[in-house]
Amino acid sequence: MKVTVVSCILLLTLGFLVPGVAAVDVITTMPNLWDVAGEIGGDSITVMYVAPPAAVHIASDTIDAFLQQNSEFIESADVFLGQGGGMDETIITKVTDFRLKNFELDTEWFLLSDVTENEVSNINIAYDNPTALKGYSAGVAYLLSQADPTNEELYQENLEKYIAKIDAETALTGKEKELLSEIPIIAHFRIQNQAVNWLGMNPIDTYPQPTAVITLIDEIHADPSKYKEIASASPSGKIFVIENSVAGSQMAVGIHEALKDVGVPTERIIFLNLPKTEPSVDTILEYYAYNKDLILYELGYEEAE
Repeated sequence: MKVTVVSCILLLTLGFLVPGVAAVDVITTMPNLWDVAGEIGGDSITVMYVAPPAAVHIASDTIDAFLQQNSEFIESADVFLGQGGGMDETIITKVTDFRLKNFELDTEWFLLSDVTENEVSNINIAYDNPTALKGYSAGVAYLLSQADPTNEELYQENLEKYIAKIDAETALTGKEKELLSEIPIIAHFRIQNQAVNWLGMNPIDTYPQPTAVITLIDEIHADPSKYKEIASASPSGKIFVIENSVAGSQMAVGIHEALKDVGVPTERIIFLNLPKTEPSVDTILEYYAYNKDLILYELGYEEAE
């Protein structure tokens, strides 16, 4: 059971769950780790995340307030899980410094970025498509087992159940595959893997890497016929510009406007890439479904409504 220890104010603002009794108290840096740890740990852990999506990559007063409000749990927590690799460095530093300053405690972090392929053959620090999520979850299960060997068998059992759940909830129907295949997209590079490797859409280009947004806008204006041909050859008759909500949902507005300016049919869609980004999206699998349904709705697929 995924639970958190929070004040009423933070319950309302961050959407955390009600606390309960558990054998191991776990703190995660981000809500994606919170979600997977809860699936793997089940009733054997109490887990909360420190940073809501808006504060994941920045030094946020929200994180500072959370640490103060939940100082008792922060002090006594048994396991600290992070993604590592620079993704949540700010959060790790804040928690570590807070515990040292207030309680004179050192903090041992279990980081996904430290897990090797020798330890977990399919390890992945990405979770943006079902295949990656399986490797991500296997890494979380391994770290929980390292931190809490007593429950290793339970963690592995729950991992197997979660992988089956991933397969069941991310399987595309024949109609969905038909509608999504070869849909041309210009996507933020952080969410391209999901759009291409899971949903099967056709990437024309990405931003901000490897092509800078301004360069892509110039290319659209310089050769509009190229993009008109791509749109007309698509089953949808248009090009989708897909934003990343966490990276900044206005980043590709110029690309979308440039396509419209030269007469290319286009839709701009904002994908989530973290749970808790929207009030109704609590899990990674729910944010997958949310993103898929955004596209299917624009394609007129009634079951996505």
